[in-house]
Amino acid sequence: MEQRNISTSAPESRPYTAVFWDVENVHDEPETHERLTQAIREKGTVVKSFAFADWDSRRTVAVNLHNLGYDLIHIPDSRDNAADYKMAAYILEHVVRYPETQQYVLISGDGDFKLLAGALKEKGFDLWVISNPIITASELTDLATTYSDIHSFRQSHLPCSTPEDCEKLMGDVDEMRHLAATRLQEAILTIQEAGNRPGIGHVKHVMKALNPTFSEQTLGFRTWNEFIDWVEYEDYVKREGELPGTILVVPEISTPEKSENIRQAKDAFKTLCQVVEERIDDGTEPTLSDVRIALDNLGMDFTSLGYPTIADFVLAAEKRGFVRVIAYEDETPVIVPDVTVDRVRLWFEENVTKYFGKSANVPKREFLEKIARLLVSSRTSLKRLESYLEDKAIRTKYDGILTASDLLFLPPFQMCMVHVLFGQGLNCLEVVEKVNLELSPLGITLKCP
Repeated sequence: MEQRNISTSAPESRPYTAVFWDVENVHDEPETHERLTQAIREKGTVVKSFAFADWDSRRTVAVNLHNLGYDLIHIPDSRDNAADYKMAAYILEHVVRYPETQQYVLISGDGDFKLLAGALKEKGFDLWVISNPIITASELTDLATTYSDIHSFRQSHLPCSTPEDCEKLMGDVDEMRHLAATRLQEAILTIQEAGNRPGIGHVKHVMKALNPTFSEQTLGFRTWNEFIDWVEYEDYVKREGELPGTILVVPEISTPEKSENIRQAKDAFKTLCQVVEERIDDGTEPTLSDVRIALDNLGMDFTSLGYPTIADFVLAAEKRGFVRVIAYEDETPVIVPDVTVDRVRLWFEENVTKYFGKSANVPKREFLEKIARLLVSSRTSLKRLESYLEDKAIRTKYDGILTASDLLFLPPFQMCMVHVLFGQGLNCLEVVEKVNLELSPLGITLKCP
């Protein structure tokens, strides 16, 4: 990221900006990081930008952020929150050394930063918080001058599957209001499941994250609070506690009918994920048109769930972690299963001995996360990973690399990486080059036979 020395006053429209990124708490794909960084540059003159993590286990992210201009602060300490303490120290030092800074960008959702965020606000600094709102402490979103969902920087636009699919029709306003109320319930429950407090302002961020097209004005409400008043009057939610600590909860007396849409939508998203996974397993990369045909054949009516088009439905499923839209430039977008860390952990618990040997253990979370991202980016399901691990031709190539490198085995993540890359058609030199980047902290270098 472009960084400049502070010497004169910045134009009012481009405040001097310092960026502090807690990578272990918030990160996504390289393309997302690039768009996020560009958005920060457009809003201010960046004078310092730091990214904090244990980079030994995040080599790919380290290269990506280094190329974007971030100073990488390595935190090898295994203690919880070690990166948070270091980042807080850097922020405090920056406040003292660079008082001309007008805006602080905090890329983290960790509640440990709420006191520091409050201090920055008290000193009159603009605070831009970027995170995943679902797992963000509500105090941070309340303190932010500006708040952004990191996933909003993803390139997730989907074209229409057919011309008529582009003709979005607004349904009955009363019906749309009640659908919005059930999605508000979903947002509240999602925050609670993540262990956070569903403050009124924070719920709005999560509501928008899960439902990007939501607008209270479209439903006939002038403000968010007016919408909340109506939803509470209809017994979908209730307020608890005094301001500013008021939270929203779903009342126990809420009738099953009012929550039926949440269940129906979740079942529909699961069906979509199953359809996509079946096609990936068959070697097909499903497009939006492919998915629409498959769902039509199953008799699914996603419009009854409040999604006017198949694109709306698929993007809603992506926001909830069921699928991912892989949309690179000049390529037709592909829909793939969103392989979560929890799914990868369960798979390893069931298969670690079978595929990786009796002495292998289930990898730590950061490596499970890397495996999950590997599968999504390579458009591979867990079932297809199994097929690569069982493929005799791939296994022969893998054993050849081990022999040439004088190694008995590779750690599970790198072993998965080798098999997936060979399965995707890369040659030995290409595979070794990519995997060596991940192995460099271990002092291991692979060679081709």
